[in-house]
Amino acid sequence: MRLTRDHVLTAALDLLDEVGLDGLTMRRLATALGVKNGATYWHFPSKQALLEAMAEAMLAGLTEDLDTRPPWHERAAEMARRLRRALLSRRDGARVFSGVFFPLPNALAYGETMAGLLREAGLSGRDALWAVDTLNYFVVGHVIEEQLAAGLPDGGAEATERLTAALDPVRHPNLVAAADDLTAPHPEQHFEHGLRLILDGVRLTAGCR
Repeated sequence: MRLTRDHVLTAALDLLDEVGLDGLTMRRLATALGVKNGATYWHFPSKQALLEAMAEAMLAGLTEDLDTRPPWHERAAEMARRLRRALLSRRDGARVFSGVFFPLPNALAYGETMAGLLREAGLSGRDALWAVDTLNYFVVGHVIEEQLAAGLPDGGAEATERLTAALDPVRHPNLVAAADDLTAPHPEQHFEHGLRLILDGVRLTAGCR
């Protein structure tokens, strides 16, 4: 069977799930495809080009079928949730996304949609684009933390114990007061809280429209 670009991309995403970003190499990918080392370079001239295509593939369909009836902030929140789910769909998905610059169709469609929603809120062009960046930084950073936590041995119990033991009531009274929430595994609620803070800030900046 002739090796195609789609074959290489699909195999690379599957290999990412298997070995993670640090284990993904062009040599290992060639082995997984059963081809000679270097054959994949016909379709992707470098690992960076492959990673860009992988990130772009994760964003496929992200802007489709967005309900236009809710107010802008509900649609913006939905788009941020879609991005989070897309990055969570692949092992180390957020690290792949954050490590490449890819002005490709799916990424541009997402950026255009989010910028349009924030312009609709009343932000200037510059402020809308910078707000999109802020939202993206939050989503990507949050997913990186989620995926790192998911990869911890014993569910992160050792890390939790170390953090709890390091807290001192005199030096860290605020952290101690909220210790139950400091390490609790509640990514959904944590994400929604941060997302609401950002969008509330946009609403205030735009004049509460």
